[in-house]
Amino acid sequence: MECEYRIHGPELCIVLPREVDHHVASGIRQEADLLVDSYHIRRVIFDFSETEFMDSSGIGVILGRYRSMKLSGGQVWAVNVKPRTERILTMSGLESIISMGK
Repeated sequence: MECEYRIHGPELCIVLPREVDHHVASGIRQEADLLVDSYHIRRVIFDFSETEFMDSSGIGVILGRYRSMKLSGGQVWAVNVKPRTERILTMSGLESIISMGK
């Protein structure tokens, strides 16, 4: 499964694939940045409902979107996070800087 991108007003929801690794991270980064700029996005929501694996490149994608959103006054959310992925977000420190939801 490739990523699914949904735009709802100023929100971009990115439904992440089963595996978020270096093979898909570059594409996610490019597409997300293009959509954020084109649609004046104020909140990026990463939906982890399908995700079972994420490596450091996935962490980099989230961190990069967090930095760009912070500069523009926006927010980054992670939703539908499974326990394994939540541990990765916690260990990386992302859980303390992005919003978590269901």
